[in-house]
Amino acid sequence: MVLSREEKHKAYEEAQSILALGKKWQQLVPGEKRPNFEQAAAMVLRRALGHKTSSNRANMDIHNGLMAQHKPAEARLIERTLQSGMFHPDVLHSFRDDRRTNRVRPVKPAPIRKAKSDPDVEVWVQHQEDMDHASHYNVNSGEFASNVVDMHVDQPRRVQMAKQDHEA
Repeated sequence: MVLSREEKHKAYEEAQSILALGKKWQQLVPGEKRPNFEQAAAMVLRRALGHKTSSNRANMDIHNGLMAQHKPAEARLIERTLQSGMFHPDVLHSFRDDRRTNRVRPVKPAPIRKAKSDPDVEVWVQHQEDMDHASHYNVNSGEFASNVVDMHVDQPRRVQMAKQDHEA
């Protein structure tokens, strides 16, 4: 007799559940004899291992062709993969009916809009000697506290932290 992989896997799971049941077994009546769970699990495994295994899975022939040029199972697998969102939708349309976009448009990320509660943006021009960035937001003063990282430790710092108004 030939078993499929799924049937053989079910037999292994059944043997595991029998062994798990053997660990949980409790004596309800005094003098009750414990069933031999290990022997029952071994019998299930012996029965499953005694049969040959048939694989109902065949190698797929996936090539650079359209949906109609593939076998139905392969075409469904490729289509499901392309629908997952990992690829641009044009790839799926091209696979289905050989439709290609005439004008390729690059995908641009959506701009992030500033919320009304966000503070105004200030642009800092930094020099090679120093890196200036906001380290944290001071709740009491309502301003960002600055942190200066000196790239040249042996040279004196020349950093001016005053707020400047730029008019164009």
